Amino acid sequence: MPTPSDVDIWPLLGVRIQVSDVELAPIDDRTALDLGRLAAGGIHGNFLPFSTPWTRGTETEVARNVYRYHSRLRHELSPERWSLEFAARLDHTLIGVQSLTAEQYGTTRSAESGSWLGQAWQGKGIGTLNRIAILTLAFEGLGAHEVTTSAWADNQASNAVTRKLGYEPNGEERLDREGRVTVQKRFRLSREMWERRGADLRPHVDLQGVEALRRWLSID
Repeated sequence: MPTPSDVDIWPLLGVRIQVSDVELAPIDDRTALDLGRLAAGGIHGNFLPFSTPWTRGTETEVARNVYRYHSRLRHELSPERWSLEFAARLDHTLIGVQSLTAEQYGTTRSAESGSWLGQAWQGKGIGTLNRIAILTLAFEGLGAHEVTTSAWADNQASNAVTRKLGYEPNGEERLDREGRVTVQKRFRLSREMWERRGADLRPHVDLQGVEALRRWLSID
């Protein structure tokens, strides 16, 4: 009997998503360490775009937060609850993270996207490419019925990408952000809305390794 390959053991490792000159690939231990250094170099200024302040602290503390987070998600991944985390690379240079998370996906067919980019790659349209890549995985690869996302009301860059891709408003909440009340806006993109845009309005996305991932996550 042949020895199991890395992908046999952990099918997520075989997934690749390519759009234009951006590639999304799964995060292993080595990549998680490198992403920690990237995050420690800066993702934002005083404005905190995340729900938890994981980017606060010394460079070592921030890098450690990133590594610990990805290690935990790998241990917790199951068909009932998963977070598919991908490292984004532009021409082979590591630039950030794009994720897709879900609970009881086999029933709900609903997932949530999230992302971050190093500051040097913000404002260049890369966030839009990353979002298109993960939406293609969700709708075309995993058969999603909807994908949701959220952002603080003052996160103009994230909300601009969301509006550009045709999401509809899906409510909002007043939440604590570092001791101050802040509005978090929620958005929803249905399969019908995605398909209405048409493939001709989106850059071509190449998906690899998705069938093995579907079997592993028990997605019919």
